[in-house]
Amino acid sequence: MSNIRMIASDIDGTLLRDDGTVSERTRAAIRAAQRQGVLFTVCTGRYPEHADVILRLQGLRCPISGNNGATQWDSGSGRVLSDHFLPGDAARAIAACAARLQTDFILFAPRRVIASSDDALHISQERFGDRLTAEYGIRFEAGPQAVARALTKPVNKFYFRYSLPAQREALTDAFAAIPDIQITTSGHANVEIIPVGCNKASGVAAMAALHGIDLSQVMTVGDYENDVPMLTAAGLGVAMGNASPAIQALAGHVTATNNQDGLALAIERFVLDGKSEA
Repeated sequence: MSNIRMIASDIDGTLLRDDGTVSERTRAAIRAAQRQGVLFTVCTGRYPEHADVILRLQGLRCPISGNNGATQWDSGSGRVLSDHFLPGDAARAIAACAARLQTDFILFAPRRVIASSDDALHISQERFGDRLTAEYGIRFEAGPQAVARALTKPVNKFYFRYSLPAQREALTDAFAAIPDIQITTSGHANVEIIPVGCNKASGVAAMAALHGIDLSQVMTVGDYENDVPMLTAAGLGVAMGNASPAIQALAGHVTATNNQDGLALAIERFVLDGKSEA
């Protein structure tokens, strides 16, 4: 009998296949685990409401740890369970650095997504903007005045995209002197800035604590750099087959790729005692 009481999965490159869908085998494995009383959650760089739209389109609902672990959110009630914000001085310093570098960005705050210009709209607005506004009350804004207004209130995260490695170095060098922030990445061409002390490990730990589950009873599954904290902190960390060799080496186990039902195989092996539910 497995001692795993909670599964925390990354979304992109883990739960989702490259075509943006969840396989039937993976859905079946998740639902079988849930029927056994295992809590299934996702831990993602996306803000919770955006993640929830993606999950609902694939027939899934679960608690969400969003903003790279800074926000814990209940999908059933739409209620924020816990939240962390960048210090105001740090948020303003980040925006000032971006202005000096003439670099666009997106900042995320409770129920708000603010782009520094109309050229930097977030993918969630492009794909699901009307739905996110109508069903979740998300406000999308753009431009310097919108950013200035946002900086007077709590901010969860900044998001920057780049096209050349040198641009990433310039960004991280510019932000290095700002206190109480943490720099991470959730893709090969982005830089994200979140509150210090927040990462996917802290997010998973917070979600587990909210449900009375010890971290030793949690299985985490992921594929990218920002997944490493949760892969190494949980009782069982499983890297996807599409993760880099370096990330695979840090995890306790390696499963198949996201296009080969890797998450389902991990759930079947470690939670369902080797039984396929497909």
